Amino acid sequence: MDFLYDAIPEDFKRLETTLDHAYHGGGGGLMREVAEFVAESRGKRLRPAIVCLAARATGIDPASSHHIALGAAIELFHVATLLHDDVIDKAPTRRGRDTVNARWGDDVAILYADYLYATSFDLALSTLNPATLRVLTRATQQMTEGEFLQVERRGQWLTEQDYLDIVTKKTAVLFSAAASLGALVGGATPTRVAAFARYGLEFGIAFQITDDTLDYEAQTDRWGKRVGSDLAEGKQTLPLLRTLAAASEEDRKALLKVLDNGRDFATVHGYVQRYAGIAYSLDRAGDYCRGALSALEDTGASNEAADLLRQVAGQVLVRTH
Repeated sequence: MDFLYDAIPEDFKRLETTLDHAYHGGGGGLMREVAEFVAESRGKRLRPAIVCLAARATGIDPASSHHIALGAAIELFHVATLLHDDVIDKAPTRRGRDTVNARWGDDVAILYADYLYATSFDLALSTLNPATLRVLTRATQQMTEGEFLQVERRGQWLTEQDYLDIVTKKTAVLFSAAASLGALVGGATPTRVAAFARYGLEFGIAFQITDDTLDYEAQTDRWGKRVGSDLAEGKQTLPLLRTLAAASEEDRKALLKVLDNGRDFATVHGYVQRYAGIAYSLDRAGDYCRGALSALEDTGASNEAADLLRQVAGQVLVRTH
């Protein structure tokens, strides 16, 4: 997705300035230390990019501050959810670095996540459009539902539908919120906002599925984590779930035995290849990409920003990180 940085460089520059102020605008001492640590671990900025592109696609004046504020809001919201996830999962690392909870404890991670949530909501309110805050509160509700579903299924094998339900609520909902926020401040009608929301939701599901395939086949250090790390942590992703569903009874028993005894990556990967778990997953991701493109057509947007959103959807199937 690197092409986005060249496509809207001014938006990214202003976004970074807003984020820098948000991270460092709080207290001193420990809070500032945590803020600096979190700010250093920057992600792809894909969600704020979608906010900016949706706003531009619906006609916002690029000089406006509103889409920049909402882009920063969605990024801070995303980081807050990651901090909470790391506490729930007792994760020691993320993106090759210590997690906040591993370095400073669960209490610090939760407190700073709450600060980021509040800052995100404050940025949304700065647009003077109360509908933007409702988008974020509803995303909070749905993502919490997804986390509850994941907790409820602990110790059980997921069905493919369980997996899709969790992915939709934990990942895709926030992409949907990003597209909705951009369309709202761009002045889109409710019907067009809903179409942008569908674009984000379908894209988000495709994005997470492809992310899960990269755990088996990523070829670049830019992905940010070791190949096989999801498997090592016992995460149930679509390539593995499809393999278990398609395998012969004998192979399924053998695979389950491996999964119960160390989860040797090479052995599991062999089964995933044998039963085309990756190919199946990418086919499903392709279905959702086509759904995203169809939703984008329904928005009626036809300009450079809309073309970039189409390119974003197309690139998700060939991403390497």
